[in-house]
Amino acid sequence: MSRAREFESSSAASARPLRRVEDARLLTGGGRYLSDLEAAGAADAMFVRSNHAHARLGSIASERAASAPGVLAVYTGADLAARGIDAIPFRQLPPNPRAVPLKAPPRMPLATDRVRYVGDTVALVVAETLAQAQDAAELIEIDYDPIAPAPDPRTAVRAGAPNIWPDCPGNVAGVWEEGDAAAVDAAFAGAARVAAVEVINNRLVPTSLEPRGALCEYDGASGRYTLHVGCQMPHLLKEHLAHDVLHIAEQDLRVVVPDIGGGFGAKVFCYPEYAAVAVAAGDLRRPVRWIGSRSDAFLSDIHGRDQVNRAELALDADGKFLALRVRSLGNVGAYLSFQGGFIPTISSFRVLTGVYDIPLAYGRCECILTTTGPVDAYRGAGRPEAVYVLERLVDQAAAEIGMDPVALRRRNMIPRAAMPYKSAMGVTIDSGDFARVMERAMTAHDWDGFAARRQDAEARGCLAGRGQAMFIEHTGRNEHTETVTIEAHADGRIVVLSGTQEMGQGLRTSYVQLVAERLQVPADRVDIVQGDTDRVATGGGSGGSRSLFVGGSAVSSTSKALIERGKALAAGVLEAAVSDIEYAKGHFRIGGTDRAVSISDLARRQPGALLSVAETTTSGGLTWPNGCHICEVEIDRETGAIAVTRFTAVDDVGNLVNPTIVEGQAHGGIAQGIGQALLERTVYDGSGQLLSGSLMDYALPRADDLPSFTVAHDESSPCTTNLLGAKGAGECGATGAPPAVVSAVVDALRPYGVRHIDMPIRSEDVWRILCGKPRG
Repeated sequence: MSRAREFESSSAASARPLRRVEDARLLTGGGRYLSDLEAAGAADAMFVRSNHAHARLGSIASERAASAPGVLAVYTGADLAARGIDAIPFRQLPPNPRAVPLKAPPRMPLATDRVRYVGDTVALVVAETLAQAQDAAELIEIDYDPIAPAPDPRTAVRAGAPNIWPDCPGNVAGVWEEGDAAAVDAAFAGAARVAAVEVINNRLVPTSLEPRGALCEYDGASGRYTLHVGCQMPHLLKEHLAHDVLHIAEQDLRVVVPDIGGGFGAKVFCYPEYAAVAVAAGDLRRPVRWIGSRSDAFLSDIHGRDQVNRAELALDADGKFLALRVRSLGNVGAYLSFQGGFIPTISSFRVLTGVYDIPLAYGRCECILTTTGPVDAYRGAGRPEAVYVLERLVDQAAAEIGMDPVALRRRNMIPRAAMPYKSAMGVTIDSGDFARVMERAMTAHDWDGFAARRQDAEARGCLAGRGQAMFIEHTGRNEHTETVTIEAHADGRIVVLSGTQEMGQGLRTSYVQLVAERLQVPADRVDIVQGDTDRVATGGGSGGSRSLFVGGSAVSSTSKALIERGKALAAGVLEAAVSDIEYAKGHFRIGGTDRAVSISDLARRQPGALLSVAETTTSGGLTWPNGCHICEVEIDRETGAIAVTRFTAVDDVGNLVNPTIVEGQAHGGIAQGIGQALLERTVYDGSGQLLSGSLMDYALPRADDLPSFTVAHDESSPCTTNLLGAKGAGECGATGAPPAVVSAVVDALRPYGVRHIDMPIRSEDVWRILCGKPRG
């Protein structure tokens, strides 16, 4: 059986909309989120954050706070440094002869010498109650010596800009280059036409429903810490916090993850608050709890996006793409978060050429330090940024050469026959049929009916526009190995232990479905255990849309291994050859006879009444989900208000396991992508103050901002690098929606001479264009 046939068989068996097994518990109030956890004698923590964007730290007078009612402890950066507490680590870029290795200020759990953004952690107060901690925090007097801020990456690199860290002249934390610069330059020199755009990818705040927090317990007898925290990658957090920050043995830290109210990448990392709370719990010998407020989240959670890109595309006389050149400034904020240098460089550059056959490409990115909050992975993590640049550039090229954008895309798409395809950026795309996906999207959208819809809009006093965007992204984070343990218990329960992490995306349901189908047992007999580093020894967590194609492949592989192990044991019980044992519906049977033993009976005969198998599965590499998104908008001529009236997405995410979950992921991603395009805007003023620091000032998309989506998935090109044939699905919407929306708005405003407009596109901006006024 060929691998493709194996995938098709697997998909046909699995692709059904099993109702989410998580929902009944959550909808009936059975969820256990961090703030629901109770710990006897828990004290409450309150962090004091800098109100300066850039300042030297002088004296910190904490005596009044320390003697305030109910206060148990007050900590400063000097206190933690004296205990040997170290900086939060970041991920270094791999060796590259043309790269400047990453450098950045050490991000201490509490600031020591300087504060570098508004929200930087300065002190911690622990008290019997939260109200007492809040009152005491206001008594701390901090001597700040302000330094000029540098909140904008474009001005932070200019001569004379304030230097944020002495080891990073010009505020450049690192540089990454990819591609053949000389060959690209030569192609541009001989090109018939050159199109260029400069685009800003606006900074976003992840804004999950549940803010971050931590509850840490310390056991004096064993010397062990137990940290309860909403975290997408508990094993990574354990490693960083124990080994790099606290300098304790990893076995002395247990990380336990309750239900998570959304992550979107922001809950991957080791944050300063987690280390400080752990120190306090160890000192006080009692649990210490910190539940972040929404203001904390805006100030201290990592932010996303924030790039400035200058891109050029060289074309021949027939509209064929010859070469691509992109130069970027990636704002990494005041400190490098763990993936902060990886996102605007390697993660972006892998998809720089998109779905197009561009023979030559070159990218250069400077990672810029600014006096703003750190920037890291947010849904898509570099891929939406690159796709947005390229799709805006393709639209610009079509306008300049007078070619229909659809025709230009068709002319330059990588054909299915070219798979596997090695791009000019050195990555290999294993599968995809981009032309088919685009045709399916255009048909589902009723592409040809737009002219009539535009005419109708104009009759109602509105401008109408239509935009199309193609995208491809990579998923997997280079973490392609996962170990899964499956236990068959004597009571009939099947328990799956996995180091990936449920955070609302329906992962538990997908795993239940895979195990129930592989083992042919009822779904309600399958339990999933995640988020406990004591029970699950290892795991790569969830991020970069890796959970199903890596973790799910491991679940599938381990299910098969359990059956094979059971056959060997059943052969001994039934006194038969292993080759004569068959498995079906939870029973091992001698073929052609009625002699059988159930999997639960087999488990009962094992030590501990448990049949357990652990299997490590490695997928063959990244997956390459892709798709075509089409958006239509109407613009009110009087007010400039934009309404998204129609949105169609056809995504290739390989074989589907649960179509309902994939569709839900598409809806959420599209909503976030539309939010970026039209509403969400993180604003720092010239002094580095965060002006959009609450939901009063930061606009999230609501139901009435969104149309009913038309969503479909193409399974004609299963992934060849994993057992399920699946591709990551969680980030497609956030990748394809922004360029499609912007393209639609530009199309509507084309009669007014508009060729590009940066996100978010506010009604005020459009109104000014319609009135012939400069943009404010």
